[in-house]
Amino acid sequence: MAALDDSVARVALELPLRANLTARDNIALIPLYQRHLNAAESTRQAQAMLDGLGHGDIAGLRDPDMTPAQRFVTQLARALMLKRPRLVIDRPGAMLYDVPYPAFIQRLAARSEIGGTWEIFDFDWNQALYPQ
Repeated sequence: MAALDDSVARVALELPLRANLTARDNIALIPLYQRHLNAAESTRQAQAMLDGLGHGDIAGLRDPDMTPAQRFVTQLARALMLKRPRLVIDRPGAMLYDVPYPAFIQRLAARSEIGGTWEIFDFDWNQALYPQ
């Protein structure tokens, strides 16, 4: 996984949220620093991303107050905000232990209007959970 290039956005356990920021603020960091947008526009885009994923209600939560699924949605929104052609979700079972995660990820992918390829890398014993 370490050899992935800049065309890939990742959602992974080792890419944590900033605990002192809300979900919306964690996501807003991407347009703020990568596209040099102002704070108001970055915040608007972050809220729109959460709304688009069907989780706009978690915008004000900080990491310690989130469930694992809410944390994953925030990490996913942050990765999608990068607008890269490939999204890699690394070992979702390690992050999504509170929901049936293949179905949860499928629902999020169906709601996402961001194009590109979504790939899931998981433990070998979990491969049967994903359609081939």
